[in-house]
Amino acid sequence: MNDISNPYEEQEIRCPKLGGPVTFSYCCVEARNLPCSRAIRCWCDRFDVESFFMDKLGEDKFRLAFEKPQQSKLENILELIDRAKKIVSEDSEQSK
Repeated sequence: MNDISNPYEEQEIRCPKLGGPVTFSYCCVEARNLPCSRAIRCWCDRFDVESFFMDKLGEDKFRLAFEKPQQSKLENILELIDRAKKIVSEDSEQSK
């Protein structure tokens, strides 16, 4: 979604998932180049974000991004830990 014109990309909000400020452009690619599953809830008071994503993603990717079951906080934390471990492992292998 990075290559698509995005007039909202520099707007910022506090991310409930990360606990700090993020731009809308980050929310658009947070989930492995799909929007964060919470993006519609987080941005709905700023603009018609649901229509924005439907137009930009199409129906199939929209469903993939927003209609999947939400992870619990624990599942989310465990997934982030696994990602961090993989990055550290890859970095240590590359430095050898």
